[in-house]
Amino acid sequence: MEIKINKVVKLLFLLFVLFSLIGCSSGNIGLVTTDLDNLEIQAIADSIKTAIENKDVDMFMSNISLDYSDSYGGTYESIHTMAQDMVDEIEAAEDMASTYGVNLTVNTSISNLIIVDPIANSDLKITVNAKVLFITVYSYSMDFEVNFQKEDTGWKIISMLEKS
Repeated sequence: MEIKINKVVKLLFLLFVLFSLIGCSSGNIGLVTTDLDNLEIQAIADSIKTAIENKDVDMFMSNISLDYSDSYGGTYESIHTMAQDMVDEIEAAEDMASTYGVNLTVNTSISNLIIVDPIANSDLKITVNAKVLFITVYSYSMDFEVNFQKEDTGWKIISMLEKS
């Protein structure tokens, strides 16, 4: 009788482990969307980097929701104006820098990404470096708290506040 109880306990334990593993693997099916969402949001940082490097306001704005609104009164139109001003400043800086052999590079990164579909929040860091050969002679970083919204066309930035 004791042998049968041990076998039953072992069988129940194996079934528990099996069902737990099945539950975990089926749980990952829901994470596929989150992983894809994560990649799409990370791609926004890459798109912003490319837009800044190419001084392409339209590409920059393709990442911004038409419903953009922040606590400082920012709207889609004001972000468009800011992006155009930023491009003008970069062009002026590049003109001046090229005279002295300085190259400007841009890096972007997203961290602390939290996705609760259809909203996401992260930190976005944009860093501009001025380099002579391979030596950084100047670096400027801007840190933002960014809110994203999943729209019909994909993830878009709905607000962006510079951190102090």
